[in-house]
Amino acid sequence: MGKQYPRYGGHLESGSTFAMKSSFRKKLLWLHTWFGLTVGLVVVFLALTGAGFVLQPQLDDIVYRDLHVVPKCAAPRALDELAASARAVHPLAALHSIEMTTEDTASVAVMFSDKDYVYVDPCSARVLGVQNQYGGFFGVMDWLHRARFFTDLALGRTVAGWVSTLFLVILIGGGIALWWPRNRQALKPALKFNPRLPGTARTLSLHKFVGVYTALVLVVITVTGLPIGFEPVKNLIYSATGYVPPEKPKSKAAAEGVKRVPIETFWRKTRELFPEAEWVSLRYPAKPEAAYEAEILENGRPHSIAKSYHYMDAVTGETLKREHYYADQHIGRKIYLYCIAIHAGMMGGLPYQLLLLLASLGVGVQAYSGFSPYLRRKLRKPARTDLALNLVKRTVEAEDICSFEFADPQGKMLPPFSAGSHIDVTIGDGMVRQYSLCNDPQDTHRYVIGVLRHADSRGGSRALHDDLNVGDIVAISAPKNHFPLDHTAKRSLLLAGGIGVTPILCMAERLANTGADFTMHYCTRSVERTAFLDRIRRSSFAQRVSFHFGDGPAEQLIDIPALLDGTDPDTHLYVCGPSGFMDLVIAAARQKAWPDAQVHREYFSGAVQDSENNVAFDVKLASTGKIIHVAKEKTVVAALAESGIEIPTSCAEGVCGTCLTRVLDGEMEHRDRFLTAEERDRNDQFTPCCSRARSPMLVLDL
Repeated sequence: MGKQYPRYGGHLESGSTFAMKSSFRKKLLWLHTWFGLTVGLVVVFLALTGAGFVLQPQLDDIVYRDLHVVPKCAAPRALDELAASARAVHPLAALHSIEMTTEDTASVAVMFSDKDYVYVDPCSARVLGVQNQYGGFFGVMDWLHRARFFTDLALGRTVAGWVSTLFLVILIGGGIALWWPRNRQALKPALKFNPRLPGTARTLSLHKFVGVYTALVLVVITVTGLPIGFEPVKNLIYSATGYVPPEKPKSKAAAEGVKRVPIETFWRKTRELFPEAEWVSLRYPAKPEAAYEAEILENGRPHSIAKSYHYMDAVTGETLKREHYYADQHIGRKIYLYCIAIHAGMMGGLPYQLLLLLASLGVGVQAYSGFSPYLRRKLRKPARTDLALNLVKRTVEAEDICSFEFADPQGKMLPPFSAGSHIDVTIGDGMVRQYSLCNDPQDTHRYVIGVLRHADSRGGSRALHDDLNVGDIVAISAPKNHFPLDHTAKRSLLLAGGIGVTPILCMAERLANTGADFTMHYCTRSVERTAFLDRIRRSSFAQRVSFHFGDGPAEQLIDIPALLDGTDPDTHLYVCGPSGFMDLVIAAARQKAWPDAQVHREYFSGAVQDSENNVAFDVKLASTGKIIHVAKEKTVVAALAESGIEIPTSCAEGVCGTCLTRVLDGEMEHRDRFLTAEERDRNDQFTPCCSRARSPMLVLDL
């Protein structure tokens, strides 16, 4: 009844007395998190499947009592008769071995070459049932844990070995380093779970608590599992100890018509040579020259894989070799077997097996308490931090262009902003639009935006121009900046087209205040359509600004290629305006070999897309595995919304970056004007409001 004898091998606190540098800790935390989200899933699989069969020796006779337990047998039948009875119900596979214990209430297990066990009553030779080695609950867990689903079993073991190594170094080692208290006074609280903490903090406290108390056991399990998963580690043990696995003895060539001796004879001789045997597996010769082979577990063994061996000539019945675990086996072989026994809980009895069970289940708790805060943080909708501001002034700046000045109703100071920043303005019934701030960043009491009334407005500019009046209270976000100045540049070249002057004007104010070297070119259709003209002419930097009017004399029109001729490594270019104007400037900059890092831009609208060439694709949610189809006529945002997944959006044109989403796998077709070329090349995020997929599927970090 050998199946009851499993067979193997046939965030956190930072450093203590050593100060962990913040930059290193951030990198280690990132590494720990991402390995947890990737390798950690495999570790959880291995841990839970291992937990599924660690108590098999104690539970097999209970769960599968009808197969393993029989009435007391005083006079068992010959093994050849039991084998014949088993073969009668399982005729299509060859006999592999017979396994039994010396208990008088245990069945005999006859194993076949397809790994099916036929359980037989030793007294009556009655077949009790059939179960595969990897059948039943414990067998399936064993099959999964050993990665038997891999066609190439060596590959499966190698994968498990690499996963174990990464788990040991990155997850356990890195986790301990991140947890390690700063001083001795912090050690005691760090060893406790605090259930009174709120939400995510409580979950992270559980993560640290379970981690620190399971770390040592998991290290032991992982280290002892390496020789099983990695053949080179096993060979290293053998080489270091000078162990060379011996060849198995062979039977003598049988004369024609001579039959091999009965397996009952082999069993009697084995029992005679090993009177302390408690469990025996008698293996049939697989080839004509092979001998009978017996694996024996003797009374007093240190663990359940400390096997002794007996080889007998299958033709003459002569003992070819016998090997006692204690006296005859090499130290290298014993080290390897101890690794298996420690890893699989085949020593130490029930207390050690329960310890392994708890540690393995602890990995599941670790996965939940580590993944949960991360996923909640990623999926959490950003909290609204809108300010309720009063429209205190509205000014006509040019034809179809008005400026709007907002201030706190109580006269309080507003959150500071940097040049190039924009604010989200909520208009009407929840409509949100982005507008660049165009006042001096030194202003701490007001936000000023300039808005062009578009003839084809989607509602934003029209509502501001037609419906917003002085005294109205408007919900406005804190400033954000996707178009910042690089203050390390020795010189800045500012190009504004039309209403694109708003962030450029703010930049000019800032550069003038700091005494930086810059020039500004402002292109409009006519003087009448030139916003902030008087303000610029009265400014301290007026002499640095050149105006270019489309209806003016030819000599004052801008020559963009000439302006960008001669790349200057100390000059940074900033451009904002209508899409056509910006595309022209950026194309000229690339033609003149301006490095991308020195060209900064901000679009006000997305590129016009031809949807005729759209193709359908799928997106997969990494958190649940759910697959959502995106039809050719729909955006990713729309497809997700239909499945109950809401992604915050604003411009819906790939300009503002509100909906920016991380992509874990797949190739994207970027259609936005928010990401830089370098960010697109990283292929790890996209704007689902407009961008699509080149590959059949994108895996989203949702």
